[in-house]
Amino acid sequence: MIYEAFLNKVTKQMTQELGEGYGLTLRKVPKNNGQILDGLCITHGDDHVAPAMYLNPCYDQYLAGRPMEDIVAELITLYQKNHTPPDLDYARLARYRDMKPHIACKLIHAVSNQSLLEEIPHILWLDLAIIFYLCIHEDDSGLMTAVIHNNHLDVWDISLEELKETALANTPSLFPPVITSMSQMIEDLSRAVAEEESACLPSSDQSAPFFVLSNTSGINGAACILYPDVIKNFAEIMEKDIIILPSSIHEVLLLPDEGDISCDEMSRLVTHINQTEVPKEDRLSNQVYLYSRIHQTLTLASGCMIPIC
Repeated sequence: MIYEAFLNKVTKQMTQELGEGYGLTLRKVPKNNGQILDGLCITHGDDHVAPAMYLNPCYDQYLAGRPMEDIVAELITLYQKNHTPPDLDYARLARYRDMKPHIACKLIHAVSNQSLLEEIPHILWLDLAIIFYLCIHEDDSGLMTAVIHNNHLDVWDISLEELKETALANTPSLFPPVITSMSQMIEDLSRAVAEEESACLPSSDQSAPFFVLSNTSGINGAACILYPDVIKNFAEIMEKDIIILPSSIHEVLLLPDEGDISCDEMSRLVTHINQTEVPKEDRLSNQVYLYSRIHQTLTLASGCMIPIC
């Protein structure tokens, strides 16, 4: 079955399963780094907001032999678990005072997202762009978010500057920063594997120089480099300048600069990892950044801008 036929069949079967009162719409949803996903949006009754369930991975499952009935059943279960919160409606979305506490920001690569940036408010920063989103709902099943578009500023009657100030004030509280040493992460992972497999615990390399900076949710954690004093305080503790490697949009690696590290080599390493290990939708940049402890500034380690697509 070709992809378009698969999308239509899933939509038709879900319409039949859900019954009357539900509206199902297929939409192309732009994502990070030029990715376009096919989202199935479901509304019920007077709903004005519908979460998108992405069908692209479902097609891969179908091609691998998973029955259509199983895919449809899982999608319905997913919809029922992640239905729009009952207190969220169009009237609330249109009131800035109601939405203000839920506004946050994240980082994406600027050059790789030029088309998306035409549609959304943003602030260019180094080779990146600060963009904004609503934290609509969070529970054990995950985090429901919605990217803020240009028309939101008109509806809310606010400026880009006010949006930026609100997001930068909210985000550290909504998603507090967490810095973990790589050696500690390796030790925790090794212990978990050992407990799972009842094996001997391998010794971890306590000299691993990297630290991982993310947030408590592990989502969009690279934005923590924007938080006031996070990098500054880390540099003071280390008593070193800090090299920052963009691992993904969800986290960055911090490396105290001992003076013997080539930023060009680090950039080549980041580029290789991006191309071979990081999903396209999660890539942030091929650049390496440098925080100066003396000048308290964060700059590109090299003068060029490298597209990551």
